[in-house]
Amino acid sequence: MNKQIILDPFSNVVATGVAVGDMNKFLGTVVEKITLDLGGTTFTPSHITSIQLKLNGKVVWESSGARLVASNTYLGGATDNTKLKIDFMDRKAVTVNARQVGSIDLSAGSGVTSARLEVSISGATAPTLGGFVDVSPPTADPAEAGIRPLIARRHAATVVVGAAGTFALPIPHLDPAGGGSNYRRIYIYSANMTGLKTQREGVTEHELTKAQNEAAQKDNGRVPQTNLFVFDPCQDGQLTGRTWDTRPVSGVRSAQLYATFSAGETITIETDELLPIAAY
Repeated sequence: MNKQIILDPFSNVVATGVAVGDMNKFLGTVVEKITLDLGGTTFTPSHITSIQLKLNGKVVWESSGARLVASNTYLGGATDNTKLKIDFMDRKAVTVNARQVGSIDLSAGSGVTSARLEVSISGATAPTLGGFVDVSPPTADPAEAGIRPLIARRHAATVVVGAAGTFALPIPHLDPAGGGSNYRRIYIYSANMTGLKTQREGVTEHELTKAQNEAAQKDNGRVPQTNLFVFDPCQDGQLTGRTWDTRPVSGVRSAQLYATFSAGETITIETDELLPIAAY
């Protein structure tokens, strides 16, 4: 972080509606974190049903207030009902590149010509919304040449699990036949998920119960949350050789993520992917 700059005022900040924040003044910088200030009579993260960051009109990052709080807390972030943080970096990473990768490069060479933040609010009372952004200048440092084009894509999908059992989950962008993706972690918001297994090329790579998964994460400084199962191949704070890459360009032709459930439910899956802006 080189500078911290106030967001321009949001428009349409109402009890129920979509507030819009123009972020074009950050073009030419690298956005590392957005911190939203929630004020008014009654306005907390639980009143935010959707947050979307759009670059060139395309949604590249999305979540909700409640889900974002849970994932931020899992990563070791501070909790505050008056603040909501969208952090594209990994603050607990142990190498510089692993910490910085995912920041949103809005420099001239990125091809991004417009940026806006849309915040959907429901059931608040006289809300106010503001915030600030941590930015750094673009750099030509050769040590960062490999990570600067990679931005954090976060996409959400709702899936109905009909009954107890083990199923292959339709993770957004997972299928190599559709281009695959490069996952830093996958958040599965579920009350009944009890285990996970991942495979690439028919080879099982991760197979853990919920208790085993959370024990490993605690050893690496993560903070497991109720009703949240996280597949986190980068939990040890490193990046090289850790991301779960399902792209054919990486030699992958088949990939699956299986989840075991104790009962049926509706779950939300959110991906944390590292991809160049051209992939959007």
